[in-house]
Amino acid sequence: MDAADALKQEREFFDAHRAELLKDHKGKFVLIKDSQLVGTFDTAENAYVAGVQKFGNVPFLIKQVLETDPVAHIPVLTLGLLGARP
Repeated sequence: MDAADALKQEREFFDAHRAELLKDHKGKFVLIKDSQLVGTFDTAENAYVAGVQKFGNVPFLIKQVLETDPVAHIPVLTLGLLGARP
């Protein structure tokens, strides 16, 4: 599995169940492994600790249950303040 496929199954599960999760867990952080909701947590940190305790150091998804995914804006890139040179 390459980096592009990492957590694909977990992201698809989240997207398919977002409406249901919003009803009961809006604003919480969900821990998803494979196609299974492992738990909901008040903080991302608590979800991470639970994931490591249950699964070890392997990929699992922690995502906040929101109506839309937040978009990250990085001004240094959008304003052209950072240049990359070969």
